[in-house]
Amino acid sequence: MRPFRLIWPALAGVLLAFPHPALALISHGHPEGLYVHQIAHLLFAGAMVFLIYMLTREGLQRISGFQILIWANVFFIWWNLHAFVGHLAEVMLSEQAFLGQPTDPGQRLVMTDGTAWVYYATQLDHLILVPAFYLFYRGLKALVRQPKGESG
Repeated sequence: MRPFRLIWPALAGVLLAFPHPALALISHGHPEGLYVHQIAHLLFAGAMVFLIYMLTREGLQRISGFQILIWANVFFIWWNLHAFVGHLAEVMLSEQAFLGQPTDPGQRLVMTDGTAWVYYATQLDHLILVPAFYLFYRGLKALVRQPKGESG
């Protein structure tokens, strides 16, 4: 039993030092996969619009936690529309706009026209999504810390 205690940290170190590729890129089959994905972006954005509407209709925007959640929803709407446009730009790009194989992580984009620039700009969607999740977290945290009688 004791030798296993000594080997375990070394084994964990080796596994962390030499990771295998995650292969986290998911490509959608054309055209059905793209249609479903685009519809999902629109439905998610619509759900966020509806949630903002319901929160403001009930007057919950006066509570700080819900104010923050409304801003998170605004960022989620922005991100969904941003991603929708990015997927459209990707479809409009020709295969000649890329250097390298589609499965190559080092594939390069040739900036030939406005569509390439739109596609490139929409690949920076983490600049919208990370603040959205941060605001979502802060809104939920504010609601949890709120005294129970204050929301009613």
